[in-house]
Amino acid sequence: MGVKNFGFSTMKKLSIALIEPVYEVNVGLIARVMKNFGLEELLLINPKVDLSKARKFASHGIDILEKAKTIGFDELIKSFDIVVGTTAIATKRPSKVLRKALTPECLAENLKEFSGNLCLLFGRESTGLKNEELKKCDMIVSIDTGTEYRTLNISHSVAMLLYEISKQKIEAHEEIASREDRDRTIKYSIKLARMCGFQEHKVPLLEEAIRKLLGKGKPTPRELYLLMGLLREAILALQRRGV
Repeated sequence: MGVKNFGFSTMKKLSIALIEPVYEVNVGLIARVMKNFGLEELLLINPKVDLSKARKFASHGIDILEKAKTIGFDELIKSFDIVVGTTAIATKRPSKVLRKALTPECLAENLKEFSGNLCLLFGRESTGLKNEELKKCDMIVSIDTGTEYRTLNISHSVAMLLYEISKQKIEAHEEIASREDRDRTIKYSIKLARMCGFQEHKVPLLEEAIRKLLGKGKPTPRELYLLMGLLREAILALQRRGV
């Protein structure tokens, strides 16, 4: 279980993942914050820290450090229904899909009826998440400090996001479509776009937009089956016409 006595009981699992953490103090403080909010699973991607040195900063969260798991990035993406990436470099320009980020309040609202497995993914302490990593996230969130100094300490960011999410009263909700079904929908969409003459250099942007749309929309299996059915019929119709 990744959630224990958390602000919502219907979520199957809520985990925190860190990419290449360097400082023991940050990892220890994150474990402490996780304990505050009832989380249990800390995932580390290519960690650079000595977890034994992080214990003195974890307070009552030492058990979270002891159970921390090392995982690969691609494995992480496949293991969760929704992966939320974090960035300090957000944009308000509609054309910049990749770093079009939600506020913590909007993220919490989006998760209000979510009942699957969720991971909050935090990037490197110095450089954050790379663009290719953000592309694979289902949603992006950014905390606007209102100043030119936008980068928060990573443990502070974890605490703020968990606080915002925990304020929401989560109600039971219909099951969301699996990552496999979402990926299949994206595949059909891209195939149809190419058959319709969609400009090839815009295909990656279209794929990112559809991925973020499906991530924020939380479609049910039935909704995606209907959408995939429509996409398949459109593809077959074009094939019969020799397109």
